[in-house]
Amino acid sequence: MATASPLALLRDSIRNNRPVELKDSNNQVVRSVADASVIVLGDVELPRNTQTNFKKSSSQSEFYSLDTLIFLFLNSELDNSTYIRECRDKSIENVAIIDRRKALDYLTGKVDSVANVVEPSGEKRPAGDVVEQGKVEGAKRVKIAPTAKDSDNVDFVKSVLAQERQIKTKITILRGIKNFEKLPMTVANILSGKADATKAAASSAAKPATQPSKAGQAVVKGKSKPMGRESKIPIMIVPAAPTAMLTLFNIKQFLEGQEFVDSQVMRDQGMKKPERVTIERRKANGQVVPYHVVDSAVNFRQNDWDRVVCVFVAGQQWQFKGWKWEKPLELFSNVKGVYPKWQTDTLQGPAKDWAVTQMNIHRHKRHMDKAVVSGFWDMLDSYNATHRSHLNF
Repeated sequence: MATASPLALLRDSIRNNRPVELKDSNNQVVRSVADASVIVLGDVELPRNTQTNFKKSSSQSEFYSLDTLIFLFLNSELDNSTYIRECRDKSIENVAIIDRRKALDYLTGKVDSVANVVEPSGEKRPAGDVVEQGKVEGAKRVKIAPTAKDSDNVDFVKSVLAQERQIKTKITILRGIKNFEKLPMTVANILSGKADATKAAASSAAKPATQPSKAGQAVVKGKSKPMGRESKIPIMIVPAAPTAMLTLFNIKQFLEGQEFVDSQVMRDQGMKKPERVTIERRKANGQVVPYHVVDSAVNFRQNDWDRVVCVFVAGQQWQFKGWKWEKPLELFSNVKGVYPKWQTDTLQGPAKDWAVTQMNIHRHKRHMDKAVVSGFWDMLDSYNATHRSHLNF
C-alpha cells in the first residue's frame, strides 16, 4: 500500500486532533517550527522543508513546504500583516494571501478538495477500486469490487440499500432550486410588450460573430482581451495607479474575501498584476454572480460602457482620460462612483466636488471589513436595479 503524501498526513493529523511533533537536529522535541529539523506525523518522520503537493496559485511549478503549512495553521488567528511579519522573523516562507483561506479550509477539513492540491504523478489506485464522477457538485463515489471473503457482507449491504427510501418532510419539500428573483421584472416586460424584443436580443446574442472586431476588445497593458460581445456580466473599473487603495492586486481579496490587504503587501509577495479580475459574489440565496474588474477602459465599445456599474476613483481626474465620459459631472451621471478611503480621513482635492459615494475602510480593524463590503453590495444592488436592470447582478 502506497504511503500517504505529506499533505495528506498533515491534514489527517489536524482533522483528528493528533499531535504534530517538532524535533531539532538532536532529536529533542521543540515548540517552534523555526527550531525544528524534523516533523513527526504519526509514525512518519519527515524533514521540515519537505515539499507538499499544495501548489502556489502564482506559479505552475512551485509548491508549499511542510513547515510553511504547519506555521500557517499554528498562526491562523493572526491577521495577514502580523502573520507575514512573524514569518519574516522566523525565516519561514509565508503562504500568499490568495492561498491562505483555501489552505486553512483544506487542512481543517472544511472542504474536501481545492484546485491547488495536485495529485502525485504515477499514483495508482488499488486494483479493485472503480471511481465514478458524481453528477451533483462533482462528488466522487468509490465502488469496491467484492471478494469471495466478504461477499456475504456485500450481499447484506445491498439488501439494506434496497430497502432505503428518502423521507420528505414539510421543510424539505419547500426547498426549491429555482430562483424567482427576476420574476417581477419578467412579468413587467411581458405586460409592457418588451418580451418579444428581449427574446430577439437573446437570439441574436446566441449567433456567433462572422468577423471579430478590434473595437470589441478591451486593451490592457497593450494586449487585447475580449470582453464578451453580448455578455450581461457587470464591469467595475479600478484605478491603475499603484498607490490607490483598491487596485487589481487586492480588489478580489476585498470584495470576495471581505478583507482589506494593502496592494503593496501583495506585490511584495511576488504577485503579478492580472490583466482582469473576476469577482464571484455569493448572494444570500446561494446564487453566485460574476463581476469583471479592469483598470483600463481603452477601446471600450458602447456595449462595454453599458455594462459598467461602478468606478472606484483615486481622486484625480486624469484617471478618466480617454474614457467615453472624461468629465466627472458626466461620468458620475452615468456610472456609480465610489471613493475608498480610510475611515479617519476626510475627502479632499477634486473628489470632494464629485458625486461619489465614500467607502470608509478602517485602518486597523480588519473584522470591520465585512460590514463595509456588505454595505457596498447593498448600495450597488440598489443602483443596478434602477440603472442597469438589463445586467445579471
